[in-house]
Amino acid sequence: MKNIISISSQIKKLSKKDKALFYRVYNITEDVGSMKVPAEMKKWVISKFGSVKVVEKQKIIRIDNNITFESALFNEIRSLRPIDSNNYTNTKKLIKEKEGGPFCKPLKLTPADNFGRIKGKKCITASNIAKYDSSHGLVIFKEHDPFKFQSSDVKDYFETAEKWIKKANKQDPERIYPFIMWNCLWKASASIIHGHMQTLLANNRHYGEIEKLKVFADSYETFFGSDYFKDLYLLHKKLDLGFENKGNKIMAYLTPKKEKEIFIIAKDFKSMPNVVYKVLKSYLKMGVQSFNLGVYLQPLDNHWQLPVIIRIIDRGKLSVNTTDIGGMELFAGTNVIESDPYKIINFVKKEF
Repeated sequence: MKNIISISSQIKKLSKKDKALFYRVYNITEDVGSMKVPAEMKKWVISKFGSVKVVEKQKIIRIDNNITFESALFNEIRSLRPIDSNNYTNTKKLIKEKEGGPFCKPLKLTPADNFGRIKGKKCITASNIAKYDSSHGLVIFKEHDPFKFQSSDVKDYFETAEKWIKKANKQDPERIYPFIMWNCLWKASASIIHGHMQTLLANNRHYGEIEKLKVFADSYETFFGSDYFKDLYLLHKKLDLGFENKGNKIMAYLTPKKEKEIFIIAKDFKSMPNVVYKVLKSYLKMGVQSFNLGVYLQPLDNHWQLPVIIRIIDRGKLSVNTTDIGGMELFAGTNVIESDPYKIINFVKKEF
């Protein structure tokens, strides 16, 4: 079975043309982390990791994107390391206990935007009481449980978010840079358990990650005369890390921000919700308890172009005390990854 630790063998099977394309976009480094386990530790090591050998000689894969400078380190035994847990193991019980909060009564207990509220079939908008940016709204789901949603629900959430963006732009035409995000539960930085999305509309320029991606993609086209996003998907497809469904391109990303990242290049905004629903459905089946989802959108005046891009990551188990982001991610800019993209893409494919 294919896995990220042996990805070099997959790269070797590529045609000469595809191999050249891979090394244009990516750089891969294989290394071994060595150590000597003392006799007193061996019993414990075997109980936690399966054998002493896999610990004393650890194969580490580093993948760098030469265009965007995204970087990831993979070591499969990190997922086996012992981690302390807390008492929040009964997530369903906790969600039920929080029912009846402000988002369950949005008309009375949440503020409205100056232009009013937008009511969807399955959601309603509100103004974020502690704003990231001047134009910052909420799409509050009718369903309290953040894990309970159908395809029609997700469609309504995004349609309502799009209406909010248009309304906010009408109120302030200088704000033309939209962003949509969905933070699910506290590991993903959601302060409210009740299901909700957030909508933002920036002025002057787009938010940093989106602006950078646009600059990198433009530079790629200038230097190589090729579409960066088409080449990105082609490489993932050739390595069996990507597939297409009704014009939507779905990838288990080679340089993920964090665990289980799925990178989607949507056909358009309208076709996006069903793809997102299926990916999230597969996430829940994988046992994901908390996730972040971000939607990259081009400026509303179309003065530059960008495909609709959705990035989704798992933020870890709610019962684990440690956070999934540390000094490597924050300061070194290289993400330490436990999940295997090959396992993730095979799981996600089952929903399509």
